[in-house]
Amino acid sequence: MLEYLVRLFRGEFDDMRADDGVRRFVHDSPTKNFIFGGLVMTILNDFLREYVTPVMSAAGFKKKGAEYRFTNGAGDSAFLTFSTTRIDPEACVFFATCSFVPEPYWAWLNRRQAEANFPPTDASGVLAAYSVLPPDAFAHAPASSGLARARWAFSDRNRSDVGTGLAGQLKTEELPRIERLLMRPGLLAEITSSRSPSVRRWGAVQSELVLMADHYTTPQQEMLLAVPDLDDTFRRDYREWVAKRATSGG
Repeated sequence: MLEYLVRLFRGEFDDMRADDGVRRFVHDSPTKNFIFGGLVMTILNDFLREYVTPVMSAAGFKKKGAEYRFTNGAGDSAFLTFSTTRIDPEACVFFATCSFVPEPYWAWLNRRQAEANFPPTDASGVLAAYSVLPPDAFAHAPASSGLARARWAFSDRNRSDVGTGLAGQLKTEELPRIERLLMRPGLLAEITSSRSPSVRRWGAVQSELVLMADHYTTPQQEMLLAVPDLDDTFRRDYREWVAKRATSGG
């Protein structure tokens, strides 16, 4: 309630004004969801600032909102993104996702544009991603499977324990894995692995061709392009893109 009143007096709920401009106390479900969602995000941001930012900043990541980004010297980017889900009024429930946007894949997605006009790299160009899974003690639904198992949760009672646990996991497990997957051979190994769940978000062969475009010889590329699963449009576009990339020194 205190958080709500502070945000109310700061004027952070402008979307709740009626058409006549008068602020009203509303009780309909959409507005309740709006308030609840805003509070959960505020709570999560405070949590990230205290426990996650020190670890990620020390590793060279830059924070923007609920997202942390690192780009290596080759132009390959990794994103650690946090998002909330409004399913439990007694706890802050959230996901943590690691996404990878290699420079060649971003260039492939923007191949129709002049290189000078490429938009800044963002997590929408994800080639591979995985969920940071919480240990049972910090999971919202530890007995669940699939996406539900990836939900972290904390309340006032265990906020410190979850924060410390997440920070430790990021430092000892996730950052070394991110570092490995920021190297293209390491990411390729994960993409082509048969392990489940897969990090791959695109076809294995297409991913390999684009990811390793600067490293494979023409015979190696043609061998992969001969795979029956690929369509002729992709083959044509890929050959044109590789030739253009080689000419421009990409």
